[in-house]
Amino acid sequence: MSTDLVTYYGQTDRIDQLVDKYGSHLEQLGREIKLLLRITLSTYVLMQQEYSASEYPMSSALEDSLCELVLPDSIPQGLYDICSQLEGLTVDEAETILEALQHQIRWGNARVLVN
Repeated sequence: MSTDLVTYYGQTDRIDQLVDKYGSHLEQLGREIKLLLRITLSTYVLMQQEYSASEYPMSSALEDSLCELVLPDSIPQGLYDICSQLEGLTVDEAETILEALQHQIRWGNARVLVN
């Protein structure tokens, strides 16, 4: 199991697959994708209070969370690919990825550099 992703705890085989594909700090994902993924994962976690992962999959979270923010035809294909890879995600796994994304967006490789 890889321990390079800033996850603190809860890293699983599914998260390791994400790391294997996108880098130890998800560095192959740009800031925009990370922000959109964070919104999608937050929606997914919220909806898991009422539905199971099979009743409310990541693809539903993606559509529900982003169709109000952006036009559906402008959602990056890479985000669809990531969400497809994360189908069946547990709430604990989603929270782990959310922590990593928050750290990367605020302090890491996806932060906004201001002069």
